[in-house]
Amino acid sequence: MLASLYLRYLVFREEHPRLSSWLKRYGIYVLCGFFTCLYVAISLLKHRNFQSHGWDLGIFTQHFWQLSRFELGFNTVRMVPSLLGDHFHLIYFFVVPLYMIWRDPRMLLIIQAVVVALGCLPVYYVALKELKSRICALCLAFVYLFFWGTMELIFFDFHEMAFAVPLIALSYFFIHRQKWNGYLLILPFLLMVKETMAPLVLFLGLYVLVFRKRPFEGLVTCIISLGWFYAVTQVMMPALSAGQNYFYFKYYSHLGENWVEVGKYLLTHPWVLIRETFLPYHKTKLLLFLVLPFAGLFFLGPFALVAIPALYQHLLSNFFPHWELLRHYHAIYAPIFIFSVLESIPRLQRFLEKRGKRVDLQKLAISVCVLLALLQSPFTLARSTKTLFDPNFYRLSPLERTGHQIVSMIPPDASVCAQDPVVPHLAQRELIFQFDGDTYGAEYVILNKFLDCYPFTERELVWEMAKLYKDPRYKPQRFGHGWVVFVLKPQFDPMGRARPLMEPELSGPQD
Repeated sequence: MLASLYLRYLVFREEHPRLSSWLKRYGIYVLCGFFTCLYVAISLLKHRNFQSHGWDLGIFTQHFWQLSRFELGFNTVRMVPSLLGDHFHLIYFFVVPLYMIWRDPRMLLIIQAVVVALGCLPVYYVALKELKSRICALCLAFVYLFFWGTMELIFFDFHEMAFAVPLIALSYFFIHRQKWNGYLLILPFLLMVKETMAPLVLFLGLYVLVFRKRPFEGLVTCIISLGWFYAVTQVMMPALSAGQNYFYFKYYSHLGENWVEVGKYLLTHPWVLIRETFLPYHKTKLLLFLVLPFAGLFFLGPFALVAIPALYQHLLSNFFPHWELLRHYHAIYAPIFIFSVLESIPRLQRFLEKRGKRVDLQKLAISVCVLLALLQSPFTLARSTKTLFDPNFYRLSPLERTGHQIVSMIPPDASVCAQDPVVPHLAQRELIFQFDGDTYGAEYVILNKFLDCYPFTERELVWEMAKLYKDPRYKPQRFGHGWVVFVLKPQFDPMGRARPLMEPELSGPQD
C-alpha cells in the first residue's frame, strides 16, 4: 500500500512539475493554514451551539475580562479569590493584549487555534533537517495536527495546555539545532504555562543532560524547574489562595501526605505503581490510544522520557477525568512522541541491519512517516472529530437561536447564575455563577434541561428548577425549547420603598 502511494506521488510530480514545486516550497504553510481554519471553525461552532462550558471557558473568560481591566479579582465561576491561586498560568499575561483587541470568548478560541496550529512548524523543520525529506516532514506535521489528543484539545474549549504543546515543539527545535540560548529562552515560557509543567521541564533537563551531553544547560534546567515548582506551589499559590495549601495535591493524597511521602511510597511499593498504571481499565485504554497511533516506535527514542511526568500526573491521580480520552490533557504527547519517533528511525535501521536486512534510511523514514499519518485517522475519527460529519453541527437549532436571544437581553452589568453551557456567553461581568443548586442571589438565573446539565443529571436539574419555581424571590419566565429565566423580584429597602435592581421582565417571545 505504501509503495503504491509513493508511486502515485512520483507520477503526480512528473505530470504537474510546477504545482509539485510550489507545494514542495509552501506545502507546510498550506497545511498549517488549513488546520488553523479547521480549528477556528470547530471552536466557534461549538461555542455558538452552546457546547462550550463554564468549566473552563467561562472561568478563563471572566479571568481575561478582569485582566483586560487591570484587575485580579475574585473568580466567581471557579469560586476562588484569584485564579492564579488555583493554577499559576502567567502565560496568560502575554495573551491579554490580543484579547483587548476584541473582548469576547471567541477571541480566546481563535488565539488557541492559531497557537496550536503553529506548533506544526517546528515539527516540520526538525523532521526536514533530520530526514532530508519533505514528504516525511509533511507527514509528521500532519500527525501533530491530526493526532486525536490535539483534536480533543480543540474540541475542549480553551485551556492553558494549548500553549505548552507548541512550546515543547519549539524547545526541541532549538535543542536539535543546538541553539542553546533559544532553548533557555523558551524554558521560562514553558514554566509559565502552569505549575504542573515544572516536572516536565525537569525531565527535559535530564534529557539534555544525559542524551545531549550538555551538563550546563541540563543542570540549569533541572535546578530552575525544581526551584520554580517549590516557590510556586509552596509560597506564591498559597498566598494567592488565602493561605490554603496547594489545592490539586488532593488528587494524590491517597499515596501520601506530601510529595516526598508519595515518592517514598511508590519507591517502596512498586506493585502499586504498576497497578496505578493500568487499573482501572480506562487507564489501559488511554495507554493503547497513545501507543498504537505511533506504532509504539517512540519507545526507541530517548525524548519519550519527557512524557513520563505528564503521563503519571494523570495515571496516579484519583480524579477520573485525568484518564478520560475526551479531554484536553493528551495533546501534550503529540510533539514528544513525534520527536521520539524521529530519533527511533536510525535505531530501527541499525536494528534491522544487525539482522542482515539491508534497509535504505530514506525509504525507511518515508515508510514510517506515511504509516504514522495513516494510523491517526481511525483513532482521531473515533473521538470528538466525528462531530464534523454531523450536519446539525453546522446549523442553529430553534433551541440555540432562542438561547442567543436570551443572552442578548441580559444587561451587561447584571449578576447572572447560569447553567454550564450558558456561562461562557455571559462571563464578561463581575458576578457570573455556575448553577449548582445555589443561585448566589443573582438577578438572573438561566436554565435549560436540554443542554449539558453539569454538575447535575437532567432529572436532578428538573428537580432543582422545580424548587426555583417555588422560590418567592424569583419570577419565572419561559421562552420555549426548554429555556427558563428566573428573574429576581424587585427588592425593598428598610423604608419599604421599591428598589428596582433590574428590568422586571425580559422582552421577547414567551410560552
